Amino acid sequence: MWTLQESLKSSTWRELQAILLALMSFENRLRNKCVKWHTDNNNCVSIVQKGSEKVNLQEIAINIFKLCSELNITLDIVWIPRSKNTKAYYISKLIDIEDWGTNKEFFKLVNDMWGPHTVDRFASHLNKKLLRFNSKFWNPGVEAVDAFTQNWKNEVNWIVPPISVVCRAIKHLILCKARGTLIVPKWPSSSYWTMIFKKGSHLQPYVTDVLEFQPNQNIFIHGMNNKSFLGSSEFVSSVLAIRLDAEFM
Repeated sequence: MWTLQESLKSSTWRELQAILLALMSFENRLRNKCVKWHTDNNNCVSIVQKGSEKVNLQEIAINIFKLCSELNITLDIVWIPRSKNTKAYYISKLIDIEDWGTNKEFFKLVNDMWGPHTVDRFASHLNKKLLRFNSKFWNPGVEAVDAFTQNWKNEVNWIVPPISVVCRAIKHLILCKARGTLIVPKWPSSSYWTMIFKKGSHLQPYVTDVLEFQPNQNIFIHGMNNKSFLGSSEFVSSVLAIRLDAEFM
C-alpha cells in the first residue's frame, strides 16, 4: 500500500518505486540473476533504460541501477499491455485492512521491562520495532514471510498479530516452546480471551504476567491504511501486554 503522499504521485513514480522495493525485498534470491519485469507503463521502461529529466524519477532510476550493480542483477524490463498483466494489476489494488502497529514509546516501555525482544513476528519494513522481523508479504529487510513457518524457540518474540490470528499465534508459541510478549485489546468476549485467562481471572499456565494500559493512550497507530479500526479514534478499549513463557511446558 502507498501512503497518502505517495498515492498522489504519478503512476510512473509508483511503478519505479515498486521495482526498487521488489529488488530490495528479494535481493537474496535475485543476486546474480537475470530478472524480467513486465510493466504496462511505457515511461517506466524508458526511464529504467535511459533515465529521466525529472529529478524524483531519476533518483529512483539511479537507485535501481546501483542496486542491480551491487547484486549483479541483469534487469530486463519489458512493456506489455494491461490486458496481459491482469494478475499484477489485481494484486496492486489489494488493501491490507490490518495495517496497524504499536507506537515506539509503548514498545520501548514494554521492551525495557520484558526484553530485550529479538524478533518482531508480525510487521512490515515500515512499522517494524526490531531489525529482525517477519511479515505477511515480502518486504525490504524481512527475515521471513509468514511467522507461522518459523520456529520461535530461543527468541524473545514481539507479537502484535492481526486479531484474526491471535489464537493461532498463542498456539504456535506453545508448540514452539517459546516465550515472548503478546499485545492485544482487552476484549473479554473475544475468542482469544480463554487462552489468556481461566475462569475467575486466573492466568493460563504459560501466561506469567499481564499489564493493562488504559484507553486513550494511542498505543495502536495506523500504518499505510488509515481506515483500520485499531489506531482510529473509534478504538476506546484498554490494551493488554501479556508475557508468555512456554519453554518448559
